Amino acid sequence: MKIPILRIPFTDEEISFINNKIKEILKSGQLAMGKNVKEFEGRFARFCRTKFCIGTNNGTSALEIALRCFDVKNKSVIVPTNTFMATIFAPVHAGAKVIFTDVTKEDLSIDPNDLNEKIQKDTKAVILVHIGGIISFHLKEIMKICKDNDVLLLEDAAHAHGATFDGKMAGSFGDVAAFSFYPTKVMTCGEGGAITTDNLEIDKWARIWRNEGKSDTNLNVHPIFGNNWRLSEIHAVIALSQLNKIDWILSKRRKIAGWYDEKLKNVSGIKLITIPDNIKSSYYKYIVYLGKDIERSKIKKELKERFNISLTGEVYEFPCHTQPVFKKYPQMKLNKDNEKFPMSEYVCNRQICLPLYPGLSEKEVDYVVESFKEVL
Repeated sequence: MKIPILRIPFTDEEISFINNKIKEILKSGQLAMGKNVKEFEGRFARFCRTKFCIGTNNGTSALEIALRCFDVKNKSVIVPTNTFMATIFAPVHAGAKVIFTDVTKEDLSIDPNDLNEKIQKDTKAVILVHIGGIISFHLKEIMKICKDNDVLLLEDAAHAHGATFDGKMAGSFGDVAAFSFYPTKVMTCGEGGAITTDNLEIDKWARIWRNEGKSDTNLNVHPIFGNNWRLSEIHAVIALSQLNKIDWILSKRRKIAGWYDEKLKNVSGIKLITIPDNIKSSYYKYIVYLGKDIERSKIKKELKERFNISLTGEVYEFPCHTQPVFKKYPQMKLNKDNEKFPMSEYVCNRQICLPLYPGLSEKEVDYVVESFKEVL
Protein backbone atom coordinates (compact mmCIF):
# COMPACT_ATOMS: atom_id res chain seq x y z
CA MET A 1 0.00 0.00 0.00
CA LYS A 2 1.22 3.53 -0.80
CA ILE A 3 0.27 6.48 1.41
CA PRO A 4 1.31 9.83 -0.12
CA ILE A 5 1.87 13.07 1.81
CA LEU A 6 -1.29 14.59 0.36
CA ARG A 7 -4.25 13.98 -1.92
CA ILE A 8 -6.51 16.80 -3.14
CA PRO A 9 -9.58 15.07 -4.56
CA PHE A 10 -11.60 17.00 -7.14
CA THR A 11 -14.66 15.17 -8.44
CA ASP A 12 -15.73 15.33 -12.08
CA GLU A 13 -18.60 17.56 -10.97
CA GLU A 14 -16.21 19.99 -9.25
CA ILE A 15 -13.88 20.01 -12.26
CA SER A 16 -16.85 20.78 -14.50
CA PHE A 17 -17.92 23.62 -12.19
CA ILE A 18 -14.40 25.11 -12.26
CA ASN A 19 -14.03 24.70 -16.04
CA ASN A 20 -17.38 26.36 -16.75
CA LYS A 21 -16.56 29.25 -14.43
CA ILE A 22 -13.14 29.73 -16.03
CA LYS A 23 -14.75 29.81 -19.50
CA GLU A 24 -17.07 32.57 -18.24
CA ILE A 25 -14.09 34.50 -16.89
CA LEU A 26 -12.13 34.21 -20.12
CA LYS A 27 -15.13 35.35 -22.16
CA SER A 28 -15.74 38.28 -19.82
CA GLY A 29 -12.14 39.49 -20.02
CA GLN A 30 -12.10 40.33 -16.30
CA LEU A 31 -9.42 38.10 -14.79
CA ALA A 32 -9.01 39.91 -11.45
CA MET A 33 -11.26 41.48 -8.83
CA GLY A 34 -14.50 40.54 -10.53
CA LYS A 35 -17.77 38.92 -9.49
CA ASN A 36 -16.18 35.62 -8.38
CA VAL A 37 -13.86 37.36 -5.92
CA LYS A 38 -16.82 39.30 -4.58
CA GLU A 39 -18.91 36.14 -4.25
CA PHE A 40 -16.08 34.31 -2.49
CA GLU A 41 -15.59 37.17 -0.04
CA GLY A 42 -19.26 37.23 0.86
CA ARG A 43 -19.52 33.47 1.29
CA PHE A 44 -16.30 33.11 3.28
CA ALA A 45 -17.37 35.94 5.60
CA ARG A 46 -20.65 34.10 6.22
CA PHE A 47 -18.77 30.85 6.79
CA CYS A 48 -16.53 32.50 9.42
CA ARG A 49 -19.52 34.47 10.78
CA THR A 50 -17.78 37.81 10.34
CA LYS A 51 -19.03 41.01 8.74
CA PHE A 52 -16.23 41.33 6.19
CA CYS A 53 -13.79 39.25 4.16
CA ILE A 54 -11.04 40.55 1.88
CA GLY A 55 -9.52 38.08 -0.59
CA THR A 56 -5.73 38.22 -1.09
CA ASN A 57 -3.14 36.49 -3.24
CA ASN A 58 -1.82 34.41 -0.31
CA GLY A 59 -1.91 34.03 3.46
CA THR A 60 1.35 35.89 4.06
CA SER A 61 -0.09 38.95 2.31
CA ALA A 62 -3.22 38.66 4.45
CA LEU A 63 -1.08 38.79 7.60
CA GLU A 64 0.98 41.75 6.39
CA ILE A 65 -2.06 43.74 5.25
CA ALA A 66 -3.73 43.21 8.63
CA LEU A 67 -0.61 44.41 10.44
CA ARG A 68 -0.31 47.45 8.17
CA CYS A 69 -3.91 48.27 9.05
CA PHE A 70 -2.77 48.10 12.70
CA ASP A 71 0.08 50.54 11.87
CA VAL A 72 2.77 48.43 13.55
CA LYS A 73 5.69 50.31 11.99
CA ASN A 74 8.42 50.97 14.58
CA LYS A 75 6.40 49.00 17.14
CA SER A 76 6.77 45.49 18.55
CA VAL A 77 4.57 42.51 17.65
CA ILE A 78 4.43 39.38 19.81
CA VAL A 79 4.54 36.02 18.04
CA PRO A 80 4.91 32.39 19.17
CA THR A 81 8.29 30.91 18.30
CA ASN A 82 6.51 27.73 17.16
CA THR A 83 4.96 28.79 13.86
CA PHE A 84 5.74 29.03 10.16
CA MET A 85 8.16 31.82 9.29
CA ALA A 86 5.49 33.67 7.29
CA THR A 87 4.01 34.66 10.67
CA ILE A 88 7.34 36.33 11.42
CA PHE A 89 8.02 37.81 7.99
CA ALA A 90 4.69 39.66 7.95
CA PRO A 91 5.36 42.00 10.92
CA VAL A 92 8.99 42.50 9.85
CA HIS A 93 7.91 43.55 6.34
CA ALA A 94 5.25 45.77 7.91
CA GLY A 95 8.02 47.62 9.76
CA ALA A 96 7.79 46.04 13.22
CA LYS A 97 10.18 44.07 15.37
CA VAL A 98 9.14 40.75 16.85
CA ILE A 99 9.09 39.43 20.40
CA PHE A 100 8.94 35.66 20.68
CA THR A 101 6.93 33.80 23.30
CA ASP A 102 7.10 30.20 24.40
CA VAL A 103 4.15 27.87 23.78
CA THR A 104 2.30 25.21 25.77
CA LYS A 105 2.65 21.59 24.73
CA GLU A 106 -1.07 20.83 25.17
CA ASP A 107 -2.09 23.11 22.26
CA LEU A 108 1.27 24.12 20.66
CA SER A 109 0.23 27.77 20.89
CA ILE A 110 1.14 30.89 22.90
CA ASP A 111 1.79 30.40 26.60
CA PRO A 112 -0.38 33.10 28.23
CA ASN A 113 1.97 33.40 31.22
CA ASP A 114 4.91 34.12 28.94
CA LEU A 115 2.75 36.50 26.90
CA ASN A 116 2.01 38.52 30.03
CA GLU A 117 5.73 38.85 30.68
CA LYS A 118 6.64 39.83 27.11
CA ILE A 119 4.26 42.76 26.48
CA GLN A 120 6.14 46.05 26.28
CA LYS A 121 5.03 49.69 26.13
CA ASP A 122 5.42 49.75 22.37
CA THR A 123 3.69 46.39 21.74
CA LYS A 124 0.98 46.97 19.16
CA ALA A 125 -0.28 43.47 18.41
CA VAL A 126 -0.22 39.80 19.33
CA ILE A 127 -0.43 37.12 16.64
CA LEU A 128 -2.20 34.00 17.92
CA VAL A 129 -1.58 30.98 15.68
CA HIS A 130 -4.11 28.13 15.64
CA ILE A 131 -1.49 25.43 15.15
CA GLY A 132 -2.61 22.29 13.31
CA GLY A 133 -6.18 23.56 13.32
CA ILE A 134 -6.41 23.64 17.13
CA ILE A 135 -7.69 26.90 18.61
CA SER A 136 -5.68 27.72 21.73
CA PHE A 137 -7.08 26.18 24.92
CA HIS A 138 -6.14 29.52 26.54
CA LEU A 139 -7.98 31.69 24.02
CA LYS A 140 -10.10 33.58 26.55
CA GLU A 141 -7.10 34.31 28.76
CA ILE A 142 -5.08 35.55 25.79
CA MET A 143 -7.95 37.76 24.64
CA LYS A 144 -8.22 39.25 28.15
CA ILE A 145 -4.47 39.94 28.30
CA CYS A 146 -4.67 41.76 24.98
CA LYS A 147 -7.70 43.79 26.08
CA ASP A 148 -6.20 44.69 29.47
CA ASN A 149 -3.01 45.91 27.79
CA ASP A 150 -4.76 47.68 24.88
CA VAL A 151 -3.02 45.38 22.40
CA LEU A 152 -4.62 44.27 19.14
CA LEU A 153 -5.16 40.55 18.47
CA LEU A 154 -4.50 39.02 15.05
CA GLU A 155 -5.49 35.40 14.45
CA ASP A 156 -3.20 33.45 12.14
CA ALA A 157 -5.88 30.98 11.09
CA ALA A 158 -3.97 29.49 8.15
CA HIS A 159 -4.55 25.99 9.60
CA ALA A 160 -7.97 26.54 11.07
CA HIS A 161 -10.72 26.90 8.45
CA GLY A 162 -13.86 25.77 10.26
CA ALA A 163 -12.25 25.20 13.66
CA THR A 164 -14.43 26.35 16.56
CA PHE A 165 -14.19 27.39 20.22
CA ASP A 166 -17.48 27.32 22.17
CA GLY A 167 -19.23 27.06 18.81
CA LYS A 168 -17.64 30.24 17.46
CA MET A 169 -15.56 30.11 14.29
CA ALA A 170 -11.83 30.65 13.94
CA GLY A 171 -11.34 34.01 12.29
CA SER A 172 -13.99 35.72 14.41
CA PHE A 173 -12.19 36.12 17.76
CA GLY A 174 -9.50 38.70 17.12
CA ASP A 175 -9.62 42.23 15.77
CA VAL A 176 -8.73 40.63 12.46
CA ALA A 177 -7.72 37.21 11.13
CA ALA A 178 -5.67 35.87 8.22
CA PHE A 179 -6.25 32.62 6.30
CA SER A 180 -4.19 30.74 3.71
CA PHE A 181 -5.47 28.59 0.84
CA TYR A 182 -2.15 26.96 -0.08
CA PRO A 183 -2.55 23.40 -1.49
CA THR A 184 -1.79 21.69 1.83
CA LYS A 185 -4.42 23.66 3.74
CA VAL A 186 -7.87 22.50 4.90
CA MET A 187 -9.39 24.26 1.88
CA THR A 188 -7.31 25.39 -1.06
CA CYS A 189 -7.35 27.37 -4.28
CA GLY A 190 -3.68 26.73 -5.12
CA GLU A 191 -2.47 30.13 -3.99
CA GLY A 192 -4.68 32.55 -2.12
CA GLY A 193 -5.57 34.04 1.23
CA ALA A 194 -8.22 36.01 3.06
CA ILE A 195 -8.68 38.53 5.84
CA THR A 196 -11.76 38.40 8.07
CA THR A 197 -12.90 41.13 10.44
CA ASP A 198 -15.93 42.88 11.93
CA ASN A 199 -14.14 46.23 11.82
CA LEU A 200 -15.35 48.57 9.05
CA GLU A 201 -12.12 50.63 9.05
CA ILE A 202 -9.94 47.53 8.72
CA ASP A 203 -12.13 46.32 5.85
CA LYS A 204 -11.77 49.70 4.11
CA TRP A 205 -8.00 50.00 4.51
CA ALA A 206 -7.25 46.36 3.81
CA ARG A 207 -8.87 46.78 0.39
CA ILE A 208 -6.75 49.88 -0.24
CA TRP A 209 -3.52 48.16 0.83
CA ARG A 210 -4.38 45.14 -1.34
CA ASN A 211 -4.97 47.17 -4.50
CA GLU A 212 -1.73 49.16 -4.93
CA GLY A 213 -2.85 51.71 -2.32
CA LYS A 214 -5.75 52.97 -4.47
CA SER A 215 -8.61 54.54 -2.57
CA ASP A 216 -10.87 54.06 -5.60
CA THR A 217 -10.41 51.04 -7.85
CA ASN A 218 -11.43 53.15 -10.86
CA LEU A 219 -8.99 56.01 -10.23
CA ASN A 220 -5.20 56.15 -10.01
CA VAL A 221 -5.27 58.00 -6.70
CA HIS A 222 -2.91 56.50 -4.08
CA PRO A 223 -3.10 57.79 -0.47
CA ILE A 224 -0.69 55.07 0.77
CA PHE A 225 2.18 52.94 -0.54
CA GLY A 226 0.15 49.81 -1.21
CA ASN A 227 1.01 46.64 -3.07
CA ASN A 228 -0.45 44.15 -5.54
CA TRP A 229 -1.95 41.63 -3.13
CA ARG A 230 -5.09 40.92 -5.16
CA LEU A 231 -6.89 37.57 -5.50
CA SER A 232 -7.44 36.48 -9.11
CA GLU A 233 -10.82 35.46 -10.47
CA ILE A 234 -9.57 31.97 -11.34
CA HIS A 235 -8.27 31.36 -7.81
CA ALA A 236 -11.58 32.66 -6.45
CA VAL A 237 -13.46 30.08 -8.55
CA ILE A 238 -11.41 27.22 -7.11
CA ALA A 239 -11.99 28.63 -3.61
CA LEU A 240 -15.74 28.70 -4.31
CA SER A 241 -15.66 25.04 -5.38
CA GLN A 242 -13.97 24.22 -2.06
CA LEU A 243 -16.51 26.26 -0.09
CA ASN A 244 -19.24 24.21 -1.76
CA LYS A 245 -17.94 21.15 0.09
CA ILE A 246 -16.22 22.62 3.15
CA ASP A 247 -18.61 20.86 5.55
CA TRP A 248 -17.75 17.54 3.86
CA ILE A 249 -14.01 18.32 4.06
CA LEU A 250 -14.24 19.06 7.79
CA SER A 251 -16.38 16.02 8.55
CA LYS A 252 -13.93 13.74 6.74
CA ARG A 253 -10.92 15.21 8.54
CA ARG A 254 -12.63 14.85 11.91
CA LYS A 255 -13.70 11.29 11.16
CA ILE A 256 -10.15 10.29 10.21
CA ALA A 257 -8.79 11.96 13.36
CA GLY A 258 -11.35 9.98 15.38
CA TRP A 259 -10.03 6.75 13.85
CA TYR A 260 -6.48 7.67 14.87
CA ASP A 261 -7.63 8.60 18.39
CA GLU A 262 -9.22 5.21 18.85
CA LYS A 263 -6.52 3.09 17.22
CA LEU A 264 -3.57 4.84 18.93
CA LYS A 265 -4.98 5.34 22.44
CA ASN A 266 -3.15 2.39 24.03
CA VAL A 267 0.08 2.55 22.02
CA SER A 268 3.16 2.92 24.22
CA GLY A 269 5.96 5.33 23.38
CA ILE A 270 3.64 8.10 22.17
CA LYS A 271 1.34 10.73 23.65
CA LEU A 272 -1.82 11.97 21.95
CA ILE A 273 -3.15 15.52 22.14
CA THR A 274 -6.42 15.66 24.07
CA ILE A 275 -8.66 18.41 22.73
CA PRO A 276 -11.34 19.75 25.13
CA ASP A 277 -14.99 19.18 24.22
CA ASN A 278 -15.61 22.91 23.66
CA ILE A 279 -13.00 23.02 20.88
CA LYS A 280 -13.40 21.45 17.44
CA SER A 281 -10.17 21.19 15.48
CA SER A 282 -10.12 21.44 11.71
CA TYR A 283 -7.35 18.80 11.85
CA TYR A 284 -4.99 20.42 9.41
CA LYS A 285 -2.54 18.00 11.03
CA TYR A 286 -2.84 14.94 13.25
CA ILE A 287 -0.09 15.52 15.79
CA VAL A 288 1.46 12.87 18.04
CA TYR A 289 4.24 13.34 20.60
CA LEU A 290 7.06 10.77 20.60
CA GLY A 291 8.75 9.50 23.74
CA LYS A 292 12.12 11.03 24.60
CA ASP A 293 14.12 8.00 23.41
CA ILE A 294 12.43 7.82 19.99
CA GLU A 295 14.14 9.59 17.09
CA ARG A 296 11.66 11.20 14.68
CA SER A 297 13.93 11.11 11.64
CA LYS A 298 14.36 7.35 11.98
CA ILE A 299 10.61 6.81 12.32
CA LYS A 300 9.94 8.80 9.15
CA LYS A 301 12.72 7.08 7.25
CA GLU A 302 11.55 3.58 8.24
CA LEU A 303 7.92 4.34 7.40
CA LYS A 304 8.93 5.59 3.96
CA GLU A 305 11.44 2.87 3.10
CA ARG A 306 9.72 -0.17 4.61
CA PHE A 307 6.04 0.72 4.26
CA ASN A 308 5.86 3.40 1.52
CA ILE A 309 4.19 5.85 3.93
CA SER A 310 5.18 9.49 3.47
CA LEU A 311 4.72 11.76 6.48
CA THR A 312 4.11 15.49 6.21
CA GLY A 313 6.29 18.18 7.72
CA GLU A 314 5.88 19.07 11.36
CA VAL A 315 4.22 22.17 12.82
CA TYR A 316 7.00 23.00 13.25
CA GLU A 317 10.47 21.42 13.18
CA PHE A 318 12.56 24.45 14.24
CA PRO A 319 11.59 27.26 16.65
CA CYS A 320 11.54 30.51 14.69
CA HIS A 321 13.93 32.33 17.03
CA THR A 322 16.64 29.81 16.01
CA GLN A 323 16.33 30.51 12.27
CA PRO A 324 19.60 31.67 10.63
CA VAL A 325 17.98 34.87 9.33
CA PHE A 326 18.23 36.26 12.89
CA LYS A 327 21.98 35.70 12.85
CA LYS A 328 22.14 38.08 9.91
CA TYR A 329 19.50 40.50 11.22
CA PRO A 330 19.58 40.20 15.03
CA GLN A 331 18.01 43.64 15.42
CA MET A 332 14.67 42.36 14.10
CA LYS A 333 13.91 40.41 17.27
CA LEU A 334 13.81 41.92 20.72
CA ASN A 335 14.43 38.78 22.77
CA LYS A 336 17.74 38.27 24.52
CA ASP A 337 20.13 35.87 22.80
CA ASN A 338 20.27 33.52 25.78
CA GLU A 339 16.50 33.37 26.31
CA LYS A 340 15.06 29.88 26.75
CA PHE A 341 11.87 28.46 25.22
CA PRO A 342 11.66 25.01 26.83
CA MET A 343 8.15 24.02 25.72
CA SER A 344 8.80 25.14 22.16
CA GLU A 345 11.91 22.97 22.11
CA TYR A 346 9.82 20.03 23.32
CA VAL A 347 7.02 20.67 20.80
CA CYS A 348 9.38 21.09 17.85
CA ASN A 349 11.59 18.12 18.73
CA ARG A 350 9.03 15.55 19.87
CA GLN A 351 6.06 15.89 17.50
CA ILE A 352 5.32 13.83 14.44
CA CYS A 353 2.37 14.27 12.05
CA LEU A 354 0.50 11.30 10.58
CA PRO A 355 -1.24 11.38 7.17
CA LEU A 356 -4.66 13.05 7.29
CA TYR A 357 -6.69 14.29 4.34
CA PRO A 358 -10.09 13.59 2.74
CA GLY A 359 -10.05 10.38 0.75
CA LEU A 360 -7.92 8.51 3.29
CA SER A 361 -9.82 5.28 3.99
CA GLU A 362 -10.08 3.46 7.32
CA LYS A 363 -8.15 0.58 5.74
CA GLU A 364 -5.33 3.00 4.93
CA VAL A 365 -5.43 4.44 8.46
CA ASP A 366 -5.18 0.88 9.83
CA TYR A 367 -2.14 0.34 7.60
CA VAL A 368 -0.52 3.57 8.85
CA VAL A 369 -1.23 2.71 12.50
CA GLU A 370 0.04 -0.87 12.29
CA SER A 371 3.16 0.25 10.39
CA PHE A 372 3.75 3.05 12.90
CA LYS A 373 3.42 0.61 15.83
CA GLU A 374 5.85 -1.81 14.23
CA VAL A 375 8.44 0.92 13.59
CA LEU A 376 8.02 2.22 17.16
